[in-house]
Amino acid sequence: MQRPSDGELRPYPDEWQRQDQDQGQGQDHAVDETFQLRVVQQPHPYADNEWTRHQAPQVPAAEWFDRHDEYAARTPAPAEPAPQPKPQPAAPEPAPARRFAAVDGLRGIAIISILLYHTSWFANGLFGVDAFFVLSGFLVTLLLVREVERSGRIRLFRFYKRRFKRLIPGLLVILTAVVALAYLLGTLREAKTISHQAITSLFQYANWAQLANGNAYWEGNGTIDPLAAMWSLSVTEQFYLVWPLVLGILCLVCRRRIAAVTVFVVLLFAGSAAVAPLLFTGTNTDEMYLSTHTRAVAFMAGAAAACIVHLIHRRADGQRAGAPDARATAEPSSAVTALLTATGILALVAIVALSVLVDSYHKPWLYQGGLAVVAALVALLAAVLCTDRGPLVKLLSGKIITEIGQLSYTIYLLHLPIYWLLQKGQPDVKPWALLIVGGGITWFLALLLHYVVTERLRLRDWRPLRAVPLIAVACVAITAGAYYLPTYTEQEMRPGGKPLVITAGDSLANDLATGLSTQGKDFGVIDGGIAGCGLMGANRVKDRQNLVVKNSDECRESVGTWSDLIREHQPQAVVVHIGWDATLQDVKGDGTWMSPCDADYRTRYTERLKAAVTQWREADPNVPILLMNERTGTGATTPEWARCFNAVVSQYVTTAKVPQLRLVDFAGFLCPEGRPCQEKTPRGKRMYPAGDDVHLTSDGMAHVTPWLEEQLHKAVDTEKKPA
Repeated sequence: MQRPSDGELRPYPDEWQRQDQDQGQGQDHAVDETFQLRVVQQPHPYADNEWTRHQAPQVPAAEWFDRHDEYAARTPAPAEPAPQPKPQPAAPEPAPARRFAAVDGLRGIAIISILLYHTSWFANGLFGVDAFFVLSGFLVTLLLVREVERSGRIRLFRFYKRRFKRLIPGLLVILTAVVALAYLLGTLREAKTISHQAITSLFQYANWAQLANGNAYWEGNGTIDPLAAMWSLSVTEQFYLVWPLVLGILCLVCRRRIAAVTVFVVLLFAGSAAVAPLLFTGTNTDEMYLSTHTRAVAFMAGAAAACIVHLIHRRADGQRAGAPDARATAEPSSAVTALLTATGILALVAIVALSVLVDSYHKPWLYQGGLAVVAALVALLAAVLCTDRGPLVKLLSGKIITEIGQLSYTIYLLHLPIYWLLQKGQPDVKPWALLIVGGGITWFLALLLHYVVTERLRLRDWRPLRAVPLIAVACVAITAGAYYLPTYTEQEMRPGGKPLVITAGDSLANDLATGLSTQGKDFGVIDGGIAGCGLMGANRVKDRQNLVVKNSDECRESVGTWSDLIREHQPQAVVVHIGWDATLQDVKGDGTWMSPCDADYRTRYTERLKAAVTQWREADPNVPILLMNERTGTGATTPEWARCFNAVVSQYVTTAKVPQLRLVDFAGFLCPEGRPCQEKTPRGKRMYPAGDDVHLTSDGMAHVTPWLEEQLHKAVDTEKKPA
């Protein structure tokens, strides 16, 4: 049995490893576990293990010789004494474990860009999430390949346990807090959204559920969804679940030769880069952006960079171990440092430039190779930051930016709930104030949550008999609370003793219901609004921003849903707002867009209106139906489309001769006598969220609700038809 050469990082000779495997749970195996825990598994109290590396060979020379002596002691002595080996130069002491501080700084930049993007201050700054995907692949792969080279295997249970301890406690805290706050502060539309997102986020399939519901990632519509960012955490957890298995298979096939594994990982990156271009159709940007298989390119870029960095550092460590001047050998030369710095600066500039140029994730070039290019640039930048020298490394190793980077996961969990609460308290909050005030509060609470709660829990020894029941109880509580949230909110919106009104239609119907329940005095309300739904029944809809949205099954069945509500609750009136129909409609799904000004549109829409009103009257022949038109020039419709749509609705109400059917002139109230529509309330408050121009702010609801209650009183004789 020979001693490993200086360039090898095998912890023990192959014969010893085979003997350990044969002995199973024997004494040697226990010693091996003790060694691994002692040398590798004792991090700084607040350091992530995957960030650390050893600049010297993984196994101290003294430890290896101790193992060698134990093995020799059990081996029969030779007939003649073995010659004494020549004295060997003492191996250098292993370098202490350390962090790649500049990579922490890169995480800090990424989370700051996300904080800025979610204020809707600018439409640019899209690639913060991509950076996190790349860094997740980088750090996890670096951790796993070191384990393979150190111990010859990947201990999956240990890996999943560590990921669980690091990620799940913070997630449970945030989901609990958001669901509890939604009971106190949320509208019904928010309650429905939060209920669905909390459950899907808890079980880590939020991105697929979001796609199934036809929800976009981020429209910058001025209204903040506290759990909108959870889709990316689900994508990351799905990667964590699959990648160790794939990497383990690669290591088995390559017989644990990391160089060969690296070749396969680079090929996987190239293959994943081709997925989005092959699947992109030009109209499925949400599917491309949210799907796990199309975002795998970012994780694989980080994984490829991690394998390459590991090989480079291993070679440098091997050279240092045999060099007279170890320090000189370990540190890169000035020329190499200059080259790495220039490469990193160019990569960073390119990432920032692309981020500034892209003002929407719907840009086709992103899915024609653009996201792969961004992932490669971030991976390259992360790789060149894994050194100690150079001005870029020093800049990104600053204490403040690295601290933000170390808190990035907790900040990511917290920032949208904080933004949501600020917007609740101050609907007109400016984006810059949201960033400064909300970002500051987020950072402070992230400090507390990270260091006082989640890190303490992560570093504790989790005993299954105690941990599993506690986690199960927390999951059940969150699931139950989220499931019953919409029901509770609905009940709060219809107090006893008041006439009952149903709002039906698109997402503005949700705002009208919220206004009646929070700002009104005379009516209880059932919110039947369904975002993005109307009566046209088209396959796809395109707004004035050229955003294409597929029609969902829920929308196709919406008329029946509203009929069921009428039949069940027998309301005193139904208010219908279907302004989403005042957009371009692709009825056949073949790319032929119909405008509300087209004759075919008018014919089809009149028929759809007639069928819907007939079905509602069958549910309750006497219920007044208040059919609203649309204000001209919203964020989704052009003034021309809105005027043509209003003409169709007005003509139908006039010619239908249905006594219970009334036209409610929403456009006449907000845009009197053809003048530009009101942007401010009489008190000077914003009517619509900034960047949205479709929905109503709370001040806008306060302005519209008295007028709507007046229209309801005209249509409803509350004394003749009590609640």
